[in-house]
Amino acid sequence: MRPATSTALLTLLLLSLLPPQPSAARAYDCEGSACSAVTLAWEEEGQRFRVENNSDSRVRVEVTTYAGDSGVRVEPHKSDYLQVKYFNGPYRADFE
Repeated sequence: MRPATSTALLTLLLLSLLPPQPSAARAYDCEGSACSAVTLAWEEEGQRFRVENNSDSRVRVEVTTYAGDSGVRVEPHKSDYLQVKYFNGPYRADFE
């Protein structure tokens, strides 16, 4: 085996032993009138999506999954959780 090949293999082995780095927060695409007022984030601990409403009005957030639709109403300056672990496409956020 050539020295360059052994060095590359050793480097790959050492990198595979390192603990995984935390992933950056994922941005989800949004449609609707309240997109600028809503934050949607995956919470690993609870295995669910947290919806935070940063506005002075109530918002409705809806997602589509393979099994159907799911949604939640969130009061002003409060947060709540979607009851899904995944969704398809962008989520929808509208003021009510």
